[in-house]
Amino acid sequence: MRQLFKFGVAVGMAFCVGGQETYASSFDYDVSVSTQSLYGYADVAKRFENSVPNNHFENTGFFSASATYGFNDDYSLSFYLDAMAATDKEIQNFNNGSWGKQLSADLNTPFGTLSVGEIWNAAYNLSVSAPVVGPLFLNNSEIVDFIANPNWHRRNKEYTSFKTLNSTDINTDGVALKAAYYTPEFYNTVLGFSYTPDTQNRRGLVNNQAKYARDDAYNFGLYHNHDLGPVNVQTSLGYGIFHKNDKELSAGLNLSYGNWDLGGAFRKTYVDGNDYSINTIDSSYKTPALFDNYREGTAWNVGVGYKFGPIKTSVGFFEAKAENTSNRDRIFLWSNDFQVNKYLNIYAAAAHVDFRGENSDVENNQKGYAFVAGFGLNF
Repeated sequence: MRQLFKFGVAVGMAFCVGGQETYASSFDYDVSVSTQSLYGYADVAKRFENSVPNNHFENTGFFSASATYGFNDDYSLSFYLDAMAATDKEIQNFNNGSWGKQLSADLNTPFGTLSVGEIWNAAYNLSVSAPVVGPLFLNNSEIVDFIANPNWHRRNKEYTSFKTLNSTDINTDGVALKAAYYTPEFYNTVLGFSYTPDTQNRRGLVNNQAKYARDDAYNFGLYHNHDLGPVNVQTSLGYGIFHKNDKELSAGLNLSYGNWDLGGAFRKTYVDGNDYSINTIDSSYKTPALFDNYREGTAWNVGVGYKFGPIKTSVGFFEAKAENTSNRDRIFLWSNDFQVNKYLNIYAAAAHVDFRGENSDVENNQKGYAFVAGFGLNF
């Protein structure tokens, strides 16, 4: 399936490019490198003191390169390479564990943009959510590197288990190989569609031992931007179909006024059929009970952000709940970003988390505070 998919997309892009007449062309490229170093102190509830180290230090690096060839003013072809690596991450969410890469290409035309490669799906790319600053995020929050969430587990050479959703964005298929099409903007609106031949990807939610890991997925997205006087309004809708019977819905809203941002998002997943039921028993070490419990649940977030010169701050809340079990996550996050200059950013954040499992066992629950500080370098 993957080889046939690659061949079909390559032929389609070659046809689109080859059909153009000869015009003056142009070539542009860009390379950037950034790093983040974070130290965190965790203060958890007394019953969890033996399960979480108080001190944690991690480093993350990113490399990005792009090249664009313009055939004329209307047609261009862009190539992208993104690489990342990290140390001491609790959830190894790059596509090769503690490191990863993404290769992709865009064909830009007056009729829209065709993207192919290791990319996020259309619903994810067009989504709107709560404003957040700094490196910890509300969606797929990296606060769990400092206070681990028993409901989310992904370790290299171990297994993937998400008993609850970790994001309001539809991120189930991660950056698995896919093709996507985005319409030109009309009436401040963009529509997108993406197709994923094989759903499983380490940056997504699917366990590679699941019976449906190699099934395909379809995703649809809508983004709208509108000015209402001094207020800018951004909205998004997303819809996903995974392995035929898993359905996902998402919606987001963001309001901007001067230096203020207010926004939030919602996501719902449900199983619409009987092909694959949620795993409720320990089938094997790599397929523990409830490893795919995220398939029936909800997630939402809300937040407010403010920026003043080089200072940015945001306060946000994220909650995810399973539909049929007691698993639930709550994250309160206050995050700050101070841009010293174009090369250096300083970060500071405080968070309260409440992670609840399917029962009261200590290993399935976690609660406490985390205080994180660090810096980022950009070149």
